[in-house]
Amino acid sequence: MYDDNMADPIRTILNLFARSPFKPLDEHAEKVKLTVLKMDEAVRAYVEEDKAKVEALYRQISELEHEADKVKHAIREHMPSSVLMPVDRADMLSYLKQQDDVANSAEMVAQLLEIKMVPMPRAVKDVLLKMDGEVLVTVEEHVAASNKIIEILDSSSVSKHMAEAQGLIDRVDSQKHNVDVTRLEAMQTVYAHEKELGPVGVYHLLAVIRDLGWVAEHAESASNRLRLMIAKR
Repeated sequence: MYDDNMADPIRTILNLFARSPFKPLDEHAEKVKLTVLKMDEAVRAYVEEDKAKVEALYRQISELEHEADKVKHAIREHMPSSVLMPVDRADMLSYLKQQDDVANSAEMVAQLLEIKMVPMPRAVKDVLLKMDGEVLVTVEEHVAASNKIIEILDSSSVSKHMAEAQGLIDRVDSQKHNVDVTRLEAMQTVYAHEKELGPVGVYHLLAVIRDLGWVAEHAESASNRLRLMIAKR
């Protein structure tokens, strides 16, 4: 028996499964995207040294991540058996886990921001915002790819749209490369301002940069699970 908080996600997932075995994944992707959009707001508030706003946004992000978790659990519990699925159930669950880890990592970023404010020189602020922007674009590219590929998987002509689907995933991979390049730049910039930041400030900002990278890493991994699903169709 489920509590009232689980009723809406379960009803939504059951309704979506009735329409398509893939539509519930769209519902989860949108929850994850909302979490990352709030993370972006939190990074910007952090750069502006608005501690109260960062704390408020962390609470919102934590709630959004919890909502994404509820959708994930509802999908797992109500997903049809593999006999009835047009793709392997294990592949879908692997995709779901990686996508959910995007929201988990976004929450970890927000948690680090909430724990400690680090006064930063302009150069560090700029590169942190730059990396945050690249991460956000990666997640948006992943969700756009997910939406389109789920639409393709629902169609009866997957092979006809295979090149389009692969192209969408390639865009996520390309954007993730931009994150990797910017992550290195961000780390170098932090070390270049080590005297101003102090050892604790350097350590904390490197942790923020690391977890921002994980947000994009999981988005890329989720997209690559989609690549696997369409390759098997």
